[in-house]
Amino acid sequence: MNLMDTPIFIVGLPRSGSTLWHNVFGRNNQLCRIAEMHYLTPVKKDFKYFTKKSVGDLSNDNNIRRMFEMIFEVKKVKGITEAFWEYDIGKIEGDTLKERMISRTLESDRSIESIFKILTEEFTLYKEKSRGCIKFPVYVNHIPKLIKWYPNSKVVHIIRDPRAIAVSRKNDPGGTQKKIKKYPYLSFPIRWTMVLYVTMQYIWSSRLHLTYKKFPNYHHFKYEDLLINPEQTIRELCKHTEVDFHEDMLNPGKGQASSITNKQKEGFDKSAAFRWKNHIKPLENRIITCMTRRSMRRFEYYPDQYPDLDGQ
Repeated sequence: MNLMDTPIFIVGLPRSGSTLWHNVFGRNNQLCRIAEMHYLTPVKKDFKYFTKKSVGDLSNDNNIRRMFEMIFEVKKVKGITEAFWEYDIGKIEGDTLKERMISRTLESDRSIESIFKILTEEFTLYKEKSRGCIKFPVYVNHIPKLIKWYPNSKVVHIIRDPRAIAVSRKNDPGGTQKKIKKYPYLSFPIRWTMVLYVTMQYIWSSRLHLTYKKFPNYHHFKYEDLLINPEQTIRELCKHTEVDFHEDMLNPGKGQASSITNKQKEGFDKSAAFRWKNHIKPLENRIITCMTRRSMRRFEYYPDQYPDLDGQ
């Protein structure tokens, strides 16, 4: 089997610890680590938005060439502002990769599926790898589309305690806190809007999970398990994704900075699993717990299964 047809997709809700999972895979030299793309997502301006608003009719050859010129210019164009576009593509020198992508696209049916494959496969080949590991290419509702595009792919759906996600999103310096700084007189409703938004997202994704778990190439993993039992969890991860386990995967380096401490830590920081408990309001805790209890059960997530670290 061609490994290019078996990419690994990391999906989930924002602030679920995706960077750490991605770093784990990045320590395996079999894989090409492809950063966040947000290729298809209902909550952000995505690649489809970019083609509609900035490119135009994809049946026009000139528009295809102009599209790739914009991508490789690495300017802040709405729909292509995530890490893949800014850092992965942005660090490439010369025109060889761009011309290969243009050539393949001109010969393709120019669909969103074909362009996605061309972007990720050609980048993987450019990095001299045979298999890609792609973070957040799409939002969780598009998982069936990924599996349709790549029937032999492996989907890793990461989950985390919804209260931890809410606290992280509420304190996110690049998102919520930026809005609060801009509109300080609206700080209270902004925070509560984010808490309720995260809660509804979690409920929605848990319902989708009930459908997705029927797919053999789909599996969900818990962020807390990775922090507390890294080797066991990574071995299970490797088994699902059909990747060889390497000891280097136990040393993933620095993760994303905590939205609470604003610090990056090396490796698996167990305290990060429950740091949210010291920063959540009692009313927030009660509301989120009440609203997501059934959703956590859908994910087979039981917070009380981590008694030894409770309160850290």
